[in-house]
Amino acid sequence: MAVLLVHAQPALADGGDAAVPTSGTTVPHTQSESNVTLNNTNDGSNADNDSGQVNDSYQPKGIQLGQFLFLPKVETEETYNSNVFATQVNVKDDLLTTIHPEINLRSQFTEHELDFVVKGDQQFYQTYSQDDQTNGEADLNGRYDFSKNTQGSFLSQAYSSHEDRSSPDPSQGVSPTPVQGLINRANIKSQFDRFSFVGEVEADRLTYDDVKTSTGSLIPNTDRNRWELSVRERGAYEMFPGYAAVMQVTENTHIFDKTEDRYGYDRGSTGYRAETGIGVDVSKLIRGDFLLGYFQQSYNDSRLTDAGGLSMRAVFNWTPTKLTIIVPTIDRTVSDTTTAQASAYDRSSLTVTVRHELQRNIILSGFAGLYYDQYTGVQNQDDITYDTRARVTYAFNSNLYVGAEVGFQSRHSEADLQSFDQLTSMVKLGVQY
Repeated sequence: MAVLLVHAQPALADGGDAAVPTSGTTVPHTQSESNVTLNNTNDGSNADNDSGQVNDSYQPKGIQLGQFLFLPKVETEETYNSNVFATQVNVKDDLLTTIHPEINLRSQFTEHELDFVVKGDQQFYQTYSQDDQTNGEADLNGRYDFSKNTQGSFLSQAYSSHEDRSSPDPSQGVSPTPVQGLINRANIKSQFDRFSFVGEVEADRLTYDDVKTSTGSLIPNTDRNRWELSVRERGAYEMFPGYAAVMQVTENTHIFDKTEDRYGYDRGSTGYRAETGIGVDVSKLIRGDFLLGYFQQSYNDSRLTDAGGLSMRAVFNWTPTKLTIIVPTIDRTVSDTTTAQASAYDRSSLTVTVRHELQRNIILSGFAGLYYDQYTGVQNQDDITYDTRARVTYAFNSNLYVGAEVGFQSRHSEADLQSFDQLTSMVKLGVQY
């Protein structure tokens, strides 16, 4: 039952637009490499596949296709949103219907691994149909076992989504900003007695479509299009069973398609993040990292203030009982922004996720997050955001399940009219085979 729920940023500023949701892929666990879920979100609240955490007897059986297992699934959600546009004034509420189809082709090899996932969602608002949207995603990920102690893995993901209304960089268009992305990541992990090493490269592509305002004028977003490239090296030495000394360094480069954005700034940048600390793997009780270090992000344009300072990251899986898992995280990241004169926003986050198996077919989970966003180079723009969610999932059998969730998000901003409160409640029906 000990499944990791949370996200940990593998690189400085790799989550340039935190509001673009994509699914994650789980890295196989070793003592030197915490079993973290990698995705594009900045919190753990999206790691919510509780239907996949019920007892094995309630899991879908799938269809055997040679050495692969075919797993189709579709979910239908009805959601009430008290503040659809995430605004401080002129608040509007609405009902939202979402349909999520998904197919998963999962390998059944005796060694190595290859999985292919295609998913989508169609969203329909009852009143504000301009926010209707269709999103899609395709993932190909795999693992190659070179030997008992050396593994290589990769993820290739393509997605088409929309920027959330509560994004730190909303375009204020009549409709949400369409976003397209590519994620390509590969790593190799080796264990040599007490020493271990991880090397990883990643190349991500982000593109944004233009949107119209209520007056019909066009908001250009092509100045946000970019490549984000990163390289990560991680080494560890197991000092004694269950505890390892860890050192990790990540270098990154952000290359924008245009050398000048809408305000005339060159937002291209290079940076690094160097950390050291302790990796813990104490039986099935607790596993994770606590790392401290320094980060720096330097911008091509001398008018933009470089970002830098203390780097902190802690991600732990604590399993106090066989039925309960608690995942606290602390993180500090830097992301690109479109805010005028600001070079970036620096996010410090504290989150905790709790999941409990009440019965074999009933999963209870909760999430709480606190985020502090500081905008580098400008005054009176900082934000504090609170996010809480509670969810229950009930499986009738291996093919049918239902769920419900209540969430509340509140942003308190120094900027004029950027604060908001948002309450959501959702019920879900899922069918899988």
